[in-house]
Amino acid sequence: MSTLRPSIPRYSALLRKKPFPISPVYDSKSFYPAKPGEVLADRYQALVKVGRHIEERENIVAVKIGNNNASSTGREREIGEHIPTVDPSHRGRSLIRTLLDSFEVEGPRGSHSCLVYPPMREPLSMYQRRFDGEKMPLPLIKTYIRALLTGLDYLHKECRIVHTDLKLENIMVSFEDSAVLAEFMNSQLEQPMAFKIDSTGRPVYQSRNDFGPLKGLRSIPQLVDFGLATRLEEDDDWGVWPIQPGHYRAPEVILGNGWQTPADIWNLGVLLWDMIEGKELIQHIHDQQGRYDAKLHIAEMIALLGLPPPEIMQRYQYMREYSWPEPVRREDDRVCETAEEHFCGPFFDNNGRFLYEDLIPDRKVGDTVSFLEGEEKEAFLDLAKGMLLWHPSLRKTAGELAKHPFLQLKQVGT
Repeated sequence: MSTLRPSIPRYSALLRKKPFPISPVYDSKSFYPAKPGEVLADRYQALVKVGRHIEERENIVAVKIGNNNASSTGREREIGEHIPTVDPSHRGRSLIRTLLDSFEVEGPRGSHSCLVYPPMREPLSMYQRRFDGEKMPLPLIKTYIRALLTGLDYLHKECRIVHTDLKLENIMVSFEDSAVLAEFMNSQLEQPMAFKIDSTGRPVYQSRNDFGPLKGLRSIPQLVDFGLATRLEEDDDWGVWPIQPGHYRAPEVILGNGWQTPADIWNLGVLLWDMIEGKELIQHIHDQQGRYDAKLHIAEMIALLGLPPPEIMQRYQYMREYSWPEPVRREDDRVCETAEEHFCGPFFDNNGRFLYEDLIPDRKVGDTVSFLEGEEKEAFLDLAKGMLLWHPSLRKTAGELAKHPFLQLKQVGT
């Protein structure tokens, strides 16, 4: 375990008052007021604020400090403690970020759970922007997709965990060179850390999350942030509550049909467009007020995939009146007891006819791919076809998809 650094050189020079925008999600009542130089749990000394994480030095780690009202931090700790207990020989194990330690700190308004992780360079959303046109080279994209599928295979098959929140921000890349982190940490000791005073009179420190230009392409992607993940311990265990970011939400979630690990496969399948095309596959899911609209979402799915098959409609009609074990509060604060209530259904009549046919756009999956051509395009669409299916049980598993021909790099002759 890491050792405590007894002091920080020129600590007073690390601080300077400077105006900068405070995050709109900041709330002094629930956020922990971490300070540079502060010692956490008698063993971690905070040096640099990176996003909502704190970097600690000697053996450098990232400390994620949860809000005092964040139940997700407890869940993330439970998932993080479970992951290392299963088969460590699986190739996907190294593609899941490892929880190193956890502890509690007392803040002004309650206790905060803290999770300790190895430091990583940045999320994939930021990493992509370092390339021309904000798109990674195709061979690198293929390598990353194959790695993510291998990680998901470990998560699904060995750990029996559904991530439920796959997005570019929850895929992070490792440091391509150890010198990157060392240089960054040294630079932080030489530059004052900006802060401003919030309305309660306490300092809020500016995040520093840019580690500078790439020194190479040797970074490895890892799946991170398991605060919304779910363990399904038995084959007949199902989740029923709402999950996943709006654009990436699987149809079985919206319809209330119940979900398992294939929901992650759909999620990643839609996310492939963000990685390859640099834009979302599902384009229009918000109403004129900017609120998520499930009717629009299903209309896009129908445009891309056709109508749901009869067995999906049968399940939908059967589950329409199913009440969740616990009600769920929607973003507009309405408390809902069913998927139909939560997503403002119904969406289909008893004959399987979509009730909002006028909302179906004129789009085809093949028309959404412009970055690839010829055989590469056809191979990519074939990969996506195995992921984007109405019927969850017909989607290929992560392990099967990792072997798809599109993801196998071509050998260059010498």
